Amino acid sequence: MANLEVALHPVRMKILSYLFSEPSTPQQIHKDLPEIAPATLYRHIKALLDAGLIEVEQENQKRGAIEVTYRLSRATSQPEPSPDELKKLFNVYLAGVLNSFDRFLDSNREKESYRHGFSKAIFYATPNQLDEFQKKVLEAIKPLLKPSGETQQMAYELSTILLPVVEE
Repeated sequence: MANLEVALHPVRMKILSYLFSEPSTPQQIHKDLPEIAPATLYRHIKALLDAGLIEVEQENQKRGAIEVTYRLSRATSQPEPSPDELKKLFNVYLAGVLNSFDRFLDSNREKESYRHGFSKAIFYATPNQLDEFQKKVLEAIKPLLKPSGETQQMAYELSTILLPVVEE
């Protein structure tokens, strides 16, 4: 469970999303995510590394220093959290979503000029269809995980919750 708690921090979620598209160095991450101060970035990379969520892909000698490239961890053996641990993690996740929404509402931006929203949809799928759906969502979002530098581009947060419907 501790690994999941580490991943739910907003800065670490940004780093993980960035590394989802391709392995990168801290310098590359900072270039595309300049809102994360270098010292903060290194501190969160260390936390992700210590939790086993990311790993070193390669180390290169560069101008007398070691340049490290990180990638998402390939380790897949995570213990299954208990129902109580899942509730705690879900509350942490929801608190992060609420915090993002509160920051948006409290900002001085004109809400009408920015695309935002939330919705809920119930759909029906076999396990194979669900796997294919999730794969397509990941493929669709992958090109958007890094800033392109276009003038009208802005960052959006996509939060998803996928739960089986339990009939009452």
